[in-house]
Amino acid sequence: MKKITTLLLVLSTLPVFGTHLIGGYIQVRRVSASLTFEFSVQVYMDEVYGRTAVDQSNPISFCTGDGSGDLEIPRYSRTLLENGISLNVYKVTHTYSGTGSGTYTVSTQLRNRSELSNLPNALTVPLYLETTFSAAVVNTLPVFQGPALSSLTVPVNQKAMYNFQGKDADGDSVAHYLVRVRNGDCGKSSQALSDYSFPNDITRKGTFKVDGKTGQVTWDAPTQVGTYDFAIVAEEWRNGQRISTTLFDLVTRVIDQTGGNPGTIPPYEPALERGLLTALEDRIDDRDLSIAVYPSPSQNRFQIVLKSHKPTTASFQLLDSQGRIIQEIAENKTVLEHQQAIGNEQLAPGLYLIRTSARGRIYTNAVIKQ
Repeated sequence: MKKITTLLLVLSTLPVFGTHLIGGYIQVRRVSASLTFEFSVQVYMDEVYGRTAVDQSNPISFCTGDGSGDLEIPRYSRTLLENGISLNVYKVTHTYSGTGSGTYTVSTQLRNRSELSNLPNALTVPLYLETTFSAAVVNTLPVFQGPALSSLTVPVNQKAMYNFQGKDADGDSVAHYLVRVRNGDCGKSSQALSDYSFPNDITRKGTFKVDGKTGQVTWDAPTQVGTYDFAIVAEEWRNGQRISTTLFDLVTRVIDQTGGNPGTIPPYEPALERGLLTALEDRIDDRDLSIAVYPSPSQNRFQIVLKSHKPTTASFQLLDSQGRIIQEIAENKTVLEHQQAIGNEQLAPGLYLIRTSARGRIYTNAVIKQ
């Protein structure tokens, strides 16, 4: 199967963050009946400070993922926005060979990341952006509805909310979930950064969640001043098949601001995450076990199949998009394979999470109930 990665971008911070890159994403659309695609990379930059981490007039490097090497994408337009932020758009078209039935993943690496409270040595780690899409369908990928730039600075000890709904012009279903910040090389599968922590993991206080349907991220609540990075994915579905995943990486700043009305910090809950699956399959493959969940979308139950190289017990949880446990099943037999049905037809339509615990590790699949 061919791979390519579209991209998404990182929102670094407001002008006061002292970095030039603010963030962005990539829009992908098919421009002909053949395998010609237009990639529109939208990059937000800070133009307040004199020192330049990134020169917006220079082209950016873009990996097509088909072995043809990197493309240099020139700047197409520049628009000055609020607070000294500019939107720089880079456009390029590329034609892929083959029959058009493959899956592609495009990617880019951008230097000069902000110093981050939840990623050690962030200044030496490039910002990596990617998206995966199917060439078998005529499609325009979802466009993220990001928050106002002024909302990226939030007060300590107060609930913070960020709206990142991925809206789809074709009317496809879009689900959202959290992922760990990633890195990768052109043409190779990306990996989650092992030293990355979700924002609420630093102090182990409060919750950090995304609403799977609306894309609203809620941090309830930041308890330590700093600059934090997180990433979400918009997953696009059509006729029961996943056809794209688009990554959005954002940096937010927590400041010590007087006034306001701080609420009660809820008990600490680990963020629910899902590994990014570039093969567009509801499957997790670890070193010594695999987990498959199907069908998705489903009108009834979901079937879980866990296969392990060594006999193991397992437990399965069905959660709603807010992380509330709806159903829990424990398999106490030590076997090589577990098959378990979970859910029922009474579930309301929407995004759900299936969390599997086995061999001391936890895995999360996102599924859709029709």
